[in-house]
Amino acid sequence: MRPPVVLAALLALAAPPAAAERQGTDLFAGYSFAKIDDVNRNGANATLGFDLIGPIDGFVDSSVHWGGSEGTNLEDLTLMAGPGVRFGKRGGTVFFVRALAGLVRDRASITVLDVDISESSRRFAVLAGGGIDFPIAKKLAVRAQGDYLWNDVPEGSTSSGFRASAGIVFRFGIAP
Repeated sequence: MRPPVVLAALLALAAPPAAAERQGTDLFAGYSFAKIDDVNRNGANATLGFDLIGPIDGFVDSSVHWGGSEGTNLEDLTLMAGPGVRFGKRGGTVFFVRALAGLVRDRASITVLDVDISESSRRFAVLAGGGIDFPIAKKLAVRAQGDYLWNDVPEGSTSSGFRASAGIVFRFGIAP
């Protein structure tokens, strides 16, 4: 079973608890580590989460990672959006699961005699995962999250991997 199908099932099961309390809007920014095609990459991740319709929330996610393998410099940029569910106490600990779709731009480059040779590609991708926010102040929380990235590469195979992120969440619209 593919990860997006599993996440869709989790979203359906988590929807009833989420309906009890809307979470408002939050903005996450932090460090991100990705392991894609057995290459470790470091980078940054930013996400906007917001109330959408009923128990369903919306997420807009972007990340950038850099790494290298066998003398090749690798860079990837993801831009994703999609539905998810956040549940927990407003202003308290919040859990979330989500399934996002969007674009990945990969760039691979090497330097030969001070000449940079690069190739880039853009393609459709799916990102599925979840995480937890721990409150540290009224409008601040610390987030830990994990995601699985799946995308088609031009040759018809897949280029998949895991992404883990941690950072700070600023919460908007939280009732006292």
